Parts: sequence; C-alpha cells; structure tokens
Amino acid sequence: MGKKIYYGWILYCLMTVSLHAADRFVTVRNGELMRNGKPYRFIGMNYWYGSLLGMPQGDRARLGRELDFLQQQGITNLRAMVGVEGISRNGSHLKFPLQPRQGEYDDAVLDGLDYFLAEAGKRHITVVLFLSNNWEWTGGFAQYLEWNGKGAYPYPTEAGWSTFINFVGGFYRCDACKEAFNRHCKFIIGRTNRYTHKPYADDPTIMAWELANEPRPDGAANKTVYTQWVGEVSHYIKSLDRKHLLTTGTEGAMGTEEDIGLWKTIHAFPDVDYTTIHIWAKNWSWINFSDFDRTFATTREKMQTYVRDHALIAAELNKPMVVEEIGFPRDGHLFEPTTATTYRDRYFADLFGLMDAHLKSFQGINIWAFGGEGRAADKSYVWKKGDPFLGDPPQEEQGLNTVFDTDKSTLELIRRYNRKLVK
Repeated sequence: MGKKIYYGWILYCLMTVSLHAADRFVTVRNGELMRNGKPYRFIGMNYWYGSLLGMPQGDRARLGRELDFLQQQGITNLRAMVGVEGISRNGSHLKFPLQPRQGEYDDAVLDGLDYFLAEAGKRHITVVLFLSNNWEWTGGFAQYLEWNGKGAYPYPTEAGWSTFINFVGGFYRCDACKEAFNRHCKFIIGRTNRYTHKPYADDPTIMAWELANEPRPDGAANKTVYTQWVGEVSHYIKSLDRKHLLTTGTEGAMGTEEDIGLWKTIHAFPDVDYTTIHIWAKNWSWINFSDFDRTFATTREKMQTYVRDHALIAAELNKPMVVEEIGFPRDGHLFEPTTATTYRDRYFADLFGLMDAHLKSFQGINIWAFGGEGRAADKSYVWKKGDPFLGDPPQEEQGLNTVFDTDKSTLELIRRYNRKLVK
C-alpha cells in the first residue's frame, strides 16, 4: 500500500471514529432531538437520587438493579440532580450535601455522581442533570442567598411559603450568589469521571445541563432580572461546554407567573436548545380529591390543553419540548404500593397519546418519579435520614407520586409506548 493511500486510510478511520463519537451525543436538528443519527424520543423517569445511591456509603447494588430494571422497560433517559447545597437544618432539606459550604465539595458525593453516570452509560441511558433548585429540598438558590449574607434560610415549613418565595426571588438580584453558582457550574462541567476517566464535557451519557429544577421569577417584579439571568447563565454554560444540550428546567406558564410569553422568551435564547414544561394536577388544584370523578375529567382536559399550548410555541421556536415532570397520586390519594393506579394510568396514557400523535415539537417525557425498590419506612410516610429513597422528595408523603417496581400496569404502559416510539 502506498504512503498516500495508507495515510488517507488512517485519516478516514480517525474521522469515522470522531463522527461516531459525535453521534452518541444527543443533539437538536430541525427542531427534533437526535441520537446516533436517529430521532430520539423517549418516555423516561425522574431519578433524582441516583447519585446518592452511587455514593460509596449509598446502595450501589440497588442502583445497579434499578438501572437494569429501567433498561428493561425501554427507558433510555433519566433526569437527576447534580447534588444538594448546604447542611440541612430542616426535615425537608436532604442530608447529603454535595456542597456542605459554598465552594467546598464532599468527595464521597462527587464519587456517587461519577458512579451513577458510569453505570447509566453502560446501559446506554442518557441523563439530564439539573445544576441547582428553586426549592428547599436540595438547598438550592435559597442556600446561595444565606451563604452570601442575605439572611437565614426561611424554610417553608417554618416561615411559610410566601416568605420563602419572596426570599428565593432575591437570587436574581444577588451578584455574589450568581457568581458562586457560575463557579459551581464550572467546577461540575470541568470534572473528570474517576470511573470512566472521561471529562464530563466529553461524556455523551449526559444529555443536557439544566439550569435548575423549576427556576421561577418568584414574583412578577423579578421577570426582567430573571430573564436576564437565564440569558447570561445559559451563554456562560455554553462557553464551558458546547457538546451538550442546555435547557432551563422550567414548568411552563405556571412557573413564569402564568405568563406564557415569558416562557417563550427564555426559551428563545440561542444557547437554550430545547424547551421544558412540568405538569402538576394536584399542586395546581386541577383536581379535587373529594370530588374525584368529576374533576378528573377536567384535569385531563387541562393537561392536554397545557401540553398543546406549549408545544405550539416550541414549534414556532423550532425547538423540541420535553414534559420533564408529570406526577399523579394513586387511587384514593393513598401511598402504599398495593394501592391501584387506575386513574394515574389513564392520565399518563392521555399524555403518551399526545406524543404518539406526533405533535412535532413534543419529544420526550420524564415521569415523576421512579422509586423502584424503595418503600416508606413507616406508616407516617415521612422521610428521615437513613430511610430508603423513593421518588418523592423529603417534604412530601413517601409514596405520593412514586412509581414502584411493582406497578405492573404503569410499567407495561411505559414499555408499550416506548416500543412504539423507537419504530
């Protein structure tokens, strides 16, 4: 073989390997999510505690079993937290901080995140990672405010919801808080996984970075500073990592002061790759459990309208939309795994059908939330440190929205629709 042919062959092989590696990243093309050169549409799960199971002192055996189980359901996408901010002083604030103090990181929790991503990657599952939280259960924005001298953490269970929300809204006006959050983003995105030896920025297991879980203006007066922050921080994160997608983590109009125009504005930024909405029938008072049958019919209609309204705007932006949280209680508003899920299954089937109907922008769903083998420690259904993790965060009844590994009808519904999506 001549030298020119030989070197040409080497160059071709290197280019082919590079292109195949690029294909493994989830991308957006023509308003659609793509992976491995094909449309990437999914019904996945929220699995926020994955990194906590992955810690050396966590439960790696359970993590492995649950990831295998999820793979068997045809699930190819999970949504999880990067980690907890701050040392908990309240039962609603998780007890395993990634950042016990601002800028200081617990190596065991970082190890758990590395391990979780490595194990998900082995199973060809991609992960959306939210970098912080609007809510108290992971510390979140309120913790940055406390760290930077803006007052003591006003936990909602102690200070009330209005006090908490007014406090969190100050994040967008706190330069020191925003700078600390940027340093946190840089630290995480710049990390190298100790199990795969792959920099996070080069790891196709990560589908997307998400600014936070449900970042809100937290008051109409904050709309402008909130919008400015979304634009600035999304541009900053993209300057650190252009291989991965980036999204907001917002709930839709219900998370933007009921201003769907604001939702459109923040997703129109060029560094935001796809749109997100969440759907919470109970939290938004769409359903009345004392008049369940009548209000269930109306909540189905409200859900379908909410999805369509946002999907149309996403299509205008030529960006995908993911319903990355949807939860619904078990029959009778009970928490035990033995309770039926008749209404939940009907509600999920309605949503799955909307995606199956090929609303072009509607590309994915992450159900809230997978609890797998987890079971409430006692009949109080209150989470305490040392209890198994369920899908419900610590401030909520354990079992409220959890999909257990024994929920056969729900899991069969997910399997069936996931099979249809990959055809």
